[in-house]
Amino acid sequence: MLGWPAVESQEVGGWTVRFSSGITRRANSVVSTAMPADVAALDSAVDEVERRSAERWLAPTFQLWQPASGSWQEGRAAGEIPDAETDAFFEGQQRLGDLLDRRGYQEVAPTRVLWMDRQDFPPDTKWDRRILVSETLSQDWLSASLRSAAGEDEASRLVHRRLLGGGRSRFYSCLDAAGTIGGGAKLSLVTPEGSGRTYAGIYALWVREDLRGQGLSALLVDAVFNHLVRLDVSGCWLQVEERSTRALAVYRAAGFNTVARYRYLTRPN
Repeated sequence: MLGWPAVESQEVGGWTVRFSSGITRRANSVVSTAMPADVAALDSAVDEVERRSAERWLAPTFQLWQPASGSWQEGRAAGEIPDAETDAFFEGQQRLGDLLDRRGYQEVAPTRVLWMDRQDFPPDTKWDRRILVSETLSQDWLSASLRSAAGEDEASRLVHRRLLGGGRSRFYSCLDAAGTIGGGAKLSLVTPEGSGRTYAGIYALWVREDLRGQGLSALLVDAVFNHLVRLDVSGCWLQVEERSTRALAVYRAAGFNTVARYRYLTRPN
């Protein structure tokens, strides 16, 4: 949440409810880290999320976490749930998922969370002269990114600028032969309160359609690591949808490993 702050965040029953005019699932979904133990309280919290979503003409959407191997039961069998607290967390996620299933919610966009410890950062990545980096979000970067996602209307542009520009960030651009931006990535640096540690997150990595398949995603990842080895960060994460098999292959080749999964459950309006 710190690396991709929503336009509007609210608390409901210990959950963080995020709204951003429907732009991206992550910024328009519920993070349910705490779970009411009472069935009636759980029902009531879901009712309230649905009410607030309806006020904004948005489909209620929940982000539900799973262990790296998949479901809660599979995570137990694989030994990925090390203690009672973790077990209770995933059991709560399962209970919420069962409730949402009964209410007619549909699963969309299963996603993997990938991670790399600092000690595993590649130390010798090369800097390519086609890469530019800035600590501010430029109009050119934003326009190129939105064109790649086929979403360059003024309303979505304003929301994307708010989402992308939040927090401590660096923006990487890969130039094509004509000197225009053909791909990009955002690096977020976050220091959770009380942790004393800083973590890096890679977001919004994209390559223009006519340039895909030429290794530019790997080039952008190398550029990020070229900087990360010089920064005081404890590790780096990113999230990628499971259907993006080409992107997953790039990140595996870079040294990332799957540490968790999540899925969205949504009820269409």
